Amino acid sequence: MSDKKQQKILLAGGGTAGHVEPALATANWLKENSPDLICEFVGTLSGLETSLVPLSGFTLHTIKKAAFPRKFSLQSIAWPFRFWQSLSGARKALAGIDLVIGFGGYVCAPIYVMARMRKIPILIHEANAYPGWANRLGVRLGGEPLISFEKSRDFGAAWKTAKNVGIPLRKEICSMARFESQDRLAIRIRKAAEWGFNPEKPIVLVFGGSLGSQHINRVLSEALTLISKSGIQVVHGVGKNNPLPASSLNYKPVSYFSDMHEAYVAADLVISRSGAVTCHELGVIGTYALLIPLSVGNGEQKYNGEALVAEGAATMISSEEFTSRWLTDHLLGLLATAKERASSDGKILFPLDAAEKIGKRIVEKVGVGK
Repeated sequence: MSDKKQQKILLAGGGTAGHVEPALATANWLKENSPDLICEFVGTLSGLETSLVPLSGFTLHTIKKAAFPRKFSLQSIAWPFRFWQSLSGARKALAGIDLVIGFGGYVCAPIYVMARMRKIPILIHEANAYPGWANRLGVRLGGEPLISFEKSRDFGAAWKTAKNVGIPLRKEICSMARFESQDRLAIRIRKAAEWGFNPEKPIVLVFGGSLGSQHINRVLSEALTLISKSGIQVVHGVGKNNPLPASSLNYKPVSYFSDMHEAYVAADLVISRSGAVTCHELGVIGTYALLIPLSVGNGEQKYNGEALVAEGAATMISSEEFTSRWLTDHLLGLLATAKERASSDGKILFPLDAAEKIGKRIVEKVGVGK
């Protein structure tokens, strides 16, 4: 190793797995492929990063969370003070840092502001089709965006020339994307037996994220009798914090899926929200989906889902449209479409090497090896 000072990268992203896991995948790629770089993280005390980052062996700095108020309230008055506290924490986290890369979430805004003030280069990874407010701020401050959906190019001149790198996905998902049909069939037979299902009958996978969706759970519960009588089998991720219903004919509830990659492959149809990571996983695995975007934030889930719909890989309806009547009226048609899609020569819709692409851009940006 040369006497040259080791360069330090600060990865900012917190709150949800959709922000933290891509950051961790990137840091792990850098650790394996560019050991001269030191990776550290910054997050808040209320996000998943507080458990996931230390478990992965990386240093985590925490700063005050200062959620930007979307509408005026009495709490809005205190926002400037909380943001000032966040800036103070950001200044400490940036000590000795040579480059910042943000993956979204409230933690990114003060990091971008302070990095700009200290003239530290900024990279920005945007997971959603509609960029979040913190990442839009980062781009306005001179950060270089890396996108995951082509739709993101519509949000200003700086985004039009952004490199589309995709989202770093779990290795199991990427491996499954390359499986041949006989390998997928073997997984389906094994998972069907585990769930108590017949692999020759339709299997529908339903989930609303790791915490579940009350609306999706309720609609499925109301429609379940008719669905089960039709011979359609449903495996249902109800969410970690929700009570687990009893199993019944053609119905297997679970709290969450620890082997989501295999669950995707075993199913004929997926019914889920359209978070960025979920859309990318579906896009590379190839299972047809009914997407019900969550109407929060900037409405980004709707834009995410449109990418799959445009490729004929999904149907999308609003939460208001998704009722038990709608589901029982359309489920057979969705399964027929899914069967037709499965018999076609499905293409992988998103990059499988996102962590490598992001990692290489970081290495280029800091000039390692020059």
